Amino acid sequence: RSDRVGRNLQARRVGMALLALAAAVPTAALVALLIRRRRNDLKVVVIKARGIEVHVSPFGATVTRVVVPDATGALGDVVLGYDRLASYDDPSDRPYLGAIVGRVANRIAGARFTLDGETHALCANNGPNCLHGGSKGFDRAWWTVDEVFEDGTGVRLTHVSEDGDEGFPGRVTIAVTYAVRANERRHVGSNHGLNDDDRARSFDATLFTTMVASTNRTTPVNLAQHSYFNLAGHDSGVTIKDHRVKLRCSAYTPVDATLIPTGEICDVTGTEFDLRGGPGDARDYGVRIGDRMPAGDPEGFDHNFVHDAFGLPGDEVGTLGGDDDTPRVIARVWEPTSGRNMTVATNAPGVQFYTGNWLG
Repeated sequence: RSDRVGRNLQARRVGMALLALAAAVPTAALVALLIRRRRNDLKVVVIKARGIEVHVSPFGATVTRVVVPDATGALGDVVLGYDRLASYDDPSDRPYLGAIVGRVANRIAGARFTLDGETHALCANNGPNCLHGGSKGFDRAWWTVDEVFEDGTGVRLTHVSEDGDEGFPGRVTIAVTYAVRANERRHVGSNHGLNDDDRARSFDATLFTTMVASTNRTTPVNLAQHSYFNLAGHDSGVTIKDHRVKLRCSAYTPVDATLIPTGEICDVTGTEFDLRGGPGDARDYGVRIGDRMPAGDPEGFDHNFVHDAFGLPGDEVGTLGGDDDTPRVIARVWEPTSGRNMTVATNAPGVQFYTGNWLG
């Protein structure tokens, strides 16, 4: 995130330079300079509530910043991202930081699928497989900002994926809403000794991500919000290996050498995939991530875990809509140096736990 340093001063200098050069450089050179400046101009919508500020770019419906306080009240940005549009649109580097990915998140084996007797060929952009929708998925699309909430706490973005887009059938309309809400803080200071319910009530704020899609014909749709979190702060110098994670998942889906699920659902007991934690682990926030990294080149997690609570009552968190799709807690994370903690809730049957193995 070094491109954030002095960005306001640099913008003023570039603006003055453009004025000074206008009469001196050929038209083609000036146009090229303006295009380059535009590619570095990352427009965002800022939504905020007490305890949280989130920046969202229409490019990829991307969350570029999530600013929250640590245990002392000091603010920090806890997601990875860039300040320049060109960095998000760099074809040589595509980590999908903070974007909405699709039409199908994760991998489709062999970059093809058969639906209703018809085989559809896709772009093989990850070895033999199609990853996150192909060569130009939703992360590279310009979304439309349909609505910014009057109180500044939310934004709704939409995108239309036409029939045949990246080889997928059907016209799909997607709407994504990001909204933030301040929570009642019943506990202050250290969370030591609090149970899970108490911790849930002690959070400062909640970020809701709601994704809805409709289509005019049968087609696969599997959306994901692809933010990378470091609760110590993206620029803290602290890696995620010291984070404690606890997944409410007793099973996971193994993958083959190209990260395609084998079709098995395996018990995590006695394996490095057992991230359920327990009373014997630090603050009952689960296990230290660095102690459980699966071996590989590179090492780390990139696996789907099966949600124990899917379809069961209890452990709900607040929603923006009706009760039928109430999210339920699937993961908790705690970072010891900052004291920040995070709960993840979903109405989906699983969660992909990825530790940024392929980040440079």
